Amino acid sequence: MTSNYFPPKELIKTTGKIDIIQVLRGIAVVMVIIFHFKDTIRPGEFLKKELDFLFNSGAAGVDLFFVISGFIMVFVTRNSSGGILYVKKFFIKRFLRIWPLYVIATLAYAIIVAPVVANISLTIVVQILKSILFIPLSYLDPPFLGYAYLGVGWSLNYEMYFYLLISISLFAGKYKWFLFAVLIVSTLIILPLAYGNLTFRPLETRNYNSLLVNLITNPIIWEFVYGTIIGLFYITPIPASICQIIFQSRTVVISVIVIAVWQYFSGFYGGHGPLYWGLSMAMAFMAMIFYTRGKSIKYPSWLIYLGDISFSVYLWHVPVAVLIHYIFDLLSIPALWSGAPTLFLNVSFTLILSHISYQLIEKKLHSIFITKFKI
Repeated sequence: MTSNYFPPKELIKTTGKIDIIQVLRGIAVVMVIIFHFKDTIRPGEFLKKELDFLFNSGAAGVDLFFVISGFIMVFVTRNSSGGILYVKKFFIKRFLRIWPLYVIATLAYAIIVAPVVANISLTIVVQILKSILFIPLSYLDPPFLGYAYLGVGWSLNYEMYFYLLISISLFAGKYKWFLFAVLIVSTLIILPLAYGNLTFRPLETRNYNSLLVNLITNPIIWEFVYGTIIGLFYITPIPASICQIIFQSRTVVISVIVIAVWQYFSGFYGGHGPLYWGLSMAMAFMAMIFYTRGKSIKYPSWLIYLGDISFSVYLWHVPVAVLIHYIFDLLSIPALWSGAPTLFLNVSFTLILSHISYQLIEKKLHSIFITKFKI
């Protein structure tokens, strides 16, 4: 006889695509791009106050992305047996998921801004090379560490480091999550403690005079850990059963979402980090992932597709905005470079280009590489 505390077996299954993740990715990328685009509307212009209220915390979309990445890495490696061949295929696949499009978007951005900077100096070339190799540009200004030549690339430095952590952990086979925990504790707790600077605020980390150490000790990485823990709960029967019971309650889920939305709008404990947006995004994600589990929910196809193309949207929205601005200046109509119509133009062309990018670059190019590397 099955205990009432355990959900049916179909709720424990972890096969197939999880649509709610794509929905949340779509929401996250909208948060980020509107956060970046809203300043095209000047104070006093139509929608300025509304967009400031709705998207002043839009950068929290990055924190949601980090949590989702942690979850997905658990999900896709749940049946891994370890070994060099598996780890090699895993890392190459993750690398190819990010790097080709990132390189293309970065080079396209360099071409777009070339007329503005008048020439491509050696300094710029070095910045481009370091960026596409996921090397931070500065020791200072954590967690951004100088951003990247294509600004949003700062977050990909952490993403790629997290993939590397998972790859190393996979060598331990069934003990992979134990090794992962050891690596996390070593870099995020023991090392900072040794230098007297244990903090959970990404903006207040120590400068170790090492780009790598500054990166791997930044507490923003705890957001990936949140996602990893949620993923482990999701694939492990007993924790999954407990979470299923808790988050099947609409009252609980609505309460979690209300608190997360309140924190987002109020700015209370706002900012990147595990005790700030990271915590609220992790709790909201956990509530949604367990509430929707085992349910047949029909999401709008356009919202799922927005999640599918979210990486392209994330990479292309800045180049698109800069290009439109440059075209307006070239045509001597700078007066149009402001207001809600320009925001509409930026968002629309970002989505159009991202659709093309997803279909012709992400999917096809990735398929070519997967075939070539036989993974």
